[in-house]
Amino acid sequence: KRRPAMQKSSVDGVGTTAWITAALAGLEELFPLRLAEPWDNCGILIDAEDKAEVTDGSIFLTNDLTLPVLEEALARNAKLIITYHPRPFAKFKVVQCEDVTQRIVLRCARKGIVVYSPHTCCDNAAGGVNDWLAEPFREGAAEYGTIEAQKNGQEGEGSGRSVTLKTPISLEFAVGLVKKHLKLERLRVAFAEGLLPPGPADQAQQDALKSGQVKRILFQAGAGHGVLAGKGGDLWVTGEMGHHDVLSAAAAGTSVILTEHTNTERGFLPRMGQLLEAAMKARGCTGVPVHVSQIDADPLRII
Repeated sequence: KRRPAMQKSSVDGVGTTAWITAALAGLEELFPLRLAEPWDNCGILIDAEDKAEVTDGSIFLTNDLTLPVLEEALARNAKLIITYHPRPFAKFKVVQCEDVTQRIVLRCARKGIVVYSPHTCCDNAAGGVNDWLAEPFREGAAEYGTIEAQKNGQEGEGSGRSVTLKTPISLEFAVGLVKKHLKLERLRVAFAEGLLPPGPADQAQQDALKSGQVKRILFQAGAGHGVLAGKGGDLWVTGEMGHHDVLSAAAAGTSVILTEHTNTERGFLPRMGQLLEAAMKARGCTGVPVHVSQIDADPLRII
């Protein structure tokens, strides 16, 4: 079968225009680089000399830029890859094909692909990943906001999100909301100390899920302990935590839901694409195809 011709970007529906500059401006508007954590590597990671002249191609979104994902992006004629997690992340003195990250850098540079990461800018932005992660619980919220407000930031910007519900819900119901929102069949759950009654393990777990009540819930995408530690709450929802950090939370009376790291982030990508299209349209740039990776997935499986 013949592949359909790629759309040309247009200004006000006529002609063609270079669109990458408009896309980068849209990303800065949505997820400002000033929101990046000091340790992070956000923004343009791989540049292209002719990015201001590109009039064809597409935008491709992924959570992690792996070699298989790059092949998928190339098949989509991507000229701008937005990878939620930065790759490359660390500095290097040489660029060699033996290293998988450096191989990705070389291939993108050779193809003239711009690679951009919004990472913690997107976590901390108003309307970003953390707001999306907490979304199922906001309807019944009496209070909602950031865990740590962004210094000199605007309203809604900052690390993590905190929901205080008007009426407590069972831990079982909270687990169900997270599963539905993230489209997951299984989660890892640590029960606050004292919730698990004595008796057969399976029955004790079901009893704890039904009897455990949560009212204040804290959210942080990815690895959440650095933001959540010491902040209290009846329940934490995050991607991953260290063993001893989970024990400390449970001892302090907090139950923990762990979804695996990228499962707290990947589901936001379609929303990111929609937001970016709207931001580009506001700049008079339309018609650029936006694709979300279909093969990107969390590397860990619960068997």
